[in-house]
Amino acid sequence: MRAKPDVSVIVPCYNEQDSIENCVNQIDSAFRPTQTLHEILLVNDGSTDETLKRAHSLYESHQSVRIIDLGRNCGKAVALKEGVRRARGDLVAFFDADLQYTPGDLVRMVSRLNNGIDFVNGSRDYNGYGASRTAVSRLYNRFVRSLFRMSLRDSNCGIKVLKREIVDGGSIFDYGLPLVVPLLKVRGFESTEFPVTLHERKNGVSKYFQDGHFLGGSKNIRDITYHSIMLLNLIAHVPLESMRQGTNRQQA
Repeated sequence: MRAKPDVSVIVPCYNEQDSIENCVNQIDSAFRPTQTLHEILLVNDGSTDETLKRAHSLYESHQSVRIIDLGRNCGKAVALKEGVRRARGDLVAFFDADLQYTPGDLVRMVSRLNNGIDFVNGSRDYNGYGASRTAVSRLYNRFVRSLFRMSLRDSNCGIKVLKREIVDGGSIFDYGLPLVVPLLKVRGFESTEFPVTLHERKNGVSKYFQDGHFLGGSKNIRDITYHSIMLLNLIAHVPLESMRQGTNRQQA
């Protein structure tokens, strides 16, 4: 049994054999100068390449690494939920294996989680996206921000740091990954935003958006349709979610 960490960094991995080693090394290097004890949960989401094999090699050589193998491709939300379920830290962080985000930004976000703040959300500079993907993402964020009256500008950013108590049970994924931040807003949790650098992907391909295709390709269109349905579902359940959080706070 390894020492109990302060932060559990959950890294979903689907066919990231060329990125996973650099990802772990950079996260370890970013945390090393701090007094924050961390663990890295590599969640293998049914990879068909050598991702799992390389994850096991990293487990042998890095004290920080733990492995969760889902056995099949379940999707990023399920991978994160399983990571949350097995995380041991008081704080939980979401980080992408493709290194489009910077581990140094993650460490700085961890340091911002104080003074009544329940979670810190990244805000991308979009330098690593093409014009069409940037336009779709910004339009979505503008719509969600207006609909839920949020101050956060980039609710769908993949890098987040949250207190353990607000993610326990995994209910923050009840309406899908893109609606985690609006759901937390409805439940009354306090947040802040941190600007993060977005790099171009150096290895592998995007699992969601295909540049040069209408609305990012057929898979992205299916995702948009599904998450639109889930958005309507969340809107319908806003009174219930608000009441649920109020009851939880009274019991606490």
